[in-house]
Amino acid sequence: MAEEARQNGWLSRLERAVAKGAVVDVRPGVYLPARRWRGLSPADRVLARIYAASLTHPDAVFAAHSAAALFRLPLPEDARGDVHVLRAPAGAEGLVAHADSGVGAVVERFGLRVTSPVQTVLDMAVLLDYDDALALLRAAIRPGSGPHDLYDEPPLCSKAELLEAAEAVAERTGHGELVELARALGPEHLSAAA
Repeated sequence: MAEEARQNGWLSRLERAVAKGAVVDVRPGVYLPARRWRGLSPADRVLARIYAASLTHPDAVFAAHSAAALFRLPLPEDARGDVHVLRAPAGAEGLVAHADSGVGAVVERFGLRVTSPVQTVLDMAVLLDYDDALALLRAAIRPGSGPHDLYDEPPLCSKAELLEAAEAVAERTGHGELVELARALGPEHLSAAA
């Protein structure tokens, strides 16, 4: 981390390594050898940015795109750059705040604080186009929620949970788009995932 480099007197060496391309600035103040960075898949680069943000902002609650990445849900290519949190400290670089999230429960995932699976899915459904949102909902109710799962995991949530949460949002806001999206999963998913 940059602060450690500053304290130990080798910040200028670190800055030169970045300028030469030997080291990558993963996030402000957190670095990784360039060879290691180049070897990461796009999904793993997203996770590296999230973990780097957790080093500089240990109280962060990851939300929206970053929470979806931690739950290994599918993300469109253009949604992989920034780190998304519920609240970002003033002046924090590279963090996108989602204070308007419905913020259900906060859970722990891989040692990081993150919005619950249901809240994450609903937050993302609002941000994505219809097809991407539907793909994300389908992934959330299937066992082993993503293409990168190494282990058999139970579904993140059920269609019934998504529908109930979407109906609560619709009652509170008057917008029923999430309800229609949850219903679009079809009745076959309700019996298999409820």
